[in-house]
Amino acid sequence: MPAQDRRTTIPPALLLPLAERRRRLDAGELDPAAYRATLLDHIRRTDPLIRAFTDWRPADTADASVPERTSVSYKDTIHVAGRPTRLGIRSGYRDYPADSAEVAARLAARGLACVGKVTTTECALGTTKPSRNPRYPHVSTAGSSCGSAVAVAAGYCDVSVGSDSGGSLRWPAVYCGVTALRVTPHPDLLAGVHAVSPSMESVGLVTRTAADLGWLWRRHALADCFGAAPATAPGQLRYAAAAPPGEPLHPQVRALLDAVHRVLADHGHRGVTAPLDDIWELRAPAAELLAREAHDSYAPVLDAPGVTVGPDTLTAIRRGAATDETRHTALKDGQDRAEKLLTALLTEQLDLLVLPLEAGLPDLAGPPAASTLDGAAPGGGELTLIANYARLPVLAIPLALSEQDSPLGVQVLAAPGADDLLVTVAETLERLAGAITDTMRRTAHS
Repeated sequence: MPAQDRRTTIPPALLLPLAERRRRLDAGELDPAAYRATLLDHIRRTDPLIRAFTDWRPADTADASVPERTSVSYKDTIHVAGRPTRLGIRSGYRDYPADSAEVAARLAARGLACVGKVTTTECALGTTKPSRNPRYPHVSTAGSSCGSAVAVAAGYCDVSVGSDSGGSLRWPAVYCGVTALRVTPHPDLLAGVHAVSPSMESVGLVTRTAADLGWLWRRHALADCFGAAPATAPGQLRYAAAAPPGEPLHPQVRALLDAVHRVLADHGHRGVTAPLDDIWELRAPAAELLAREAHDSYAPVLDAPGVTVGPDTLTAIRRGAATDETRHTALKDGQDRAEKLLTALLTEQLDLLVLPLEAGLPDLAGPPAASTLDGAAPGGGELTLIANYARLPVLAIPLALSEQDSPLGVQVLAAPGADDLLVTVAETLERLAGAITDTMRRTAHS
């Protein structure tokens, strides 16, 4: 059976847009008990196959608050009181926190109900993917926030909270056909999160659609929750849609980027030619800083009695040991300069910087690589690293399908604090997805 035919079948009730589900609940058109029974049966039947949850208790899903309250799951690097944190480690590590992470506490205070913890790769660095893509089984689940993307794509929860230190929230989301927002980094949001790279990491949200993201964002006042500046109606947006010149870019990735540029311009927004040469040079130091901080974060975990990790994880953790303190300080100074550079660009000249998620098509499901931190990619590193190094919020959204039937998406960077704007941009791009696909098709046939 072709992999595309092994997609997880999701009951229609679990795919209702959140605004429509709320309307039906308020109107008495959706039976909460029947919804809970459907969800409970769906998870029991399908999660043994796709393996999104690391901690799931049927009583959480059967609770009367479902679906009245928004349901949320958390990556297994984020503490939730009363639930084990395993860090994706295969054996020998369990932490039972008395207190929830700051992000979990804030969302609970806004009425979100935790329905479980979800998978991460080992130490958020391993190459073995513990979960299977429910929508595109032939496509990898990519980065360390794979469980968050899988749980949302499968219909298990309304939103999942992951983290992103180098693209690890954005890749899984797009690969699974869902939407992700990495929020502006704030140190307090990492309290209770075992971060791979504290200076480059932030938490983020995964939702099924941009419309769901917008509804949740406003319903639960999440701009206030995450310390974002409230945005007025954006009007005409200044944007640049760009990729590193002279570096290989798959033709379909280029076609998507060009189509986004054309469609935004056709709808009244202003494309800007901005000086970006210095931006591309940020990737190599970002990769080095990520490796060093990953070593500092996880090497102590390896010293705990009984902890065993795979060779891929061990390679990734050890890689950063080669960066000494003098170089580490220089990298952090460079990060401060990168933040100033990008912040100035994204306030004085642009509102948005639209980049490919990556140079090639999404990875297909298959054997794991030797390491996630295997040095700079051709041209200087992954395109996702730019937002992390400059401490920016960033949106990732799927907008088309590739020739291999895998989702193609873009990432959209904005100034620190402009999370509210990115939510609105996500909704706009989702509404324009049909026009973007049509533009790609016309270009291919011209």
